[in-house]
Amino acid sequence: MIANYHTHTPRCKHAVGSEREYVEKAIELGFTELGFADHAPMPLPKGLHPTNYITIGEMRMALEETDGYVNTLLDLRKEYEHDIKIHIGFEVEYYSACFDNFLRFISDYPIDYLIQGQHFGEVEGIPLAYYGAQTSSEETLKSYVDQVIKGIESDKITYVAHPDLAAYYGDIEVYERHMARLIRSANAHNVPLEMNLYGLSELRRYPNIAFWQIAANIGCDVVLGSDAHTPNHLLNKTALKYAQSLIDSSPKLNLLEKIEFKPVR
Repeated sequence: MIANYHTHTPRCKHAVGSEREYVEKAIELGFTELGFADHAPMPLPKGLHPTNYITIGEMRMALEETDGYVNTLLDLRKEYEHDIKIHIGFEVEYYSACFDNFLRFISDYPIDYLIQGQHFGEVEGIPLAYYGAQTSSEETLKSYVDQVIKGIESDKITYVAHPDLAAYYGDIEVYERHMARLIRSANAHNVPLEMNLYGLSELRRYPNIAFWQIAANIGCDVVLGSDAHTPNHLLNKTALKYAQSLIDSSPKLNLLEKIEFKPVR
């Protein structure tokens, strides 16, 4: 593993370790590229109070923290330019009432890329239910896939983080039908799907073997994402070995060691 594009900072309020510590750990591990993709700030639609958004303040940086995030990484990029390539990105969610505002907001910053990590559903643009909660509702699963596809179709998303986050425990044929839509949309737009090493390390519900069996049957590009919330999360060798074994056993899964960014502007 020579690159990771899914790295968080304490600004998301659930990660620890300074940006410098992540960079120095990545160099120690022999990485040639390190991408920071902390949970993106969310510009709200006019007239909508933050209390309507359960994700505000709980798992993402505030708008006013964006300058510090970008400037810190620009300084480190310059300081370590002979040791590692540092990229500046965000992990963003697609919300119909916010996405265009978000793109306008970040247009003033030198953002290299976006990854999509869809954690919450929406009702009329308002983030509500957490998709990681166990459910047998096809409507919830369909909503998750629809939101991810809208993000993919924006052509601003470089890759989809933990595409198998949705915790659906209903009919497997329903799961296969909807997740196949997500995978085919990603393929049509040349968007890789992430096999999440943090999920493997923490024994979360993802990576979901059922999802990756569907992906293996259809075929897709795969990127390994550390989803690092501490510097030590950058590389878990046991998780990496398991992920590589899954990919190596599936000829239609194409592992990308490095990725090309989709333009944000």
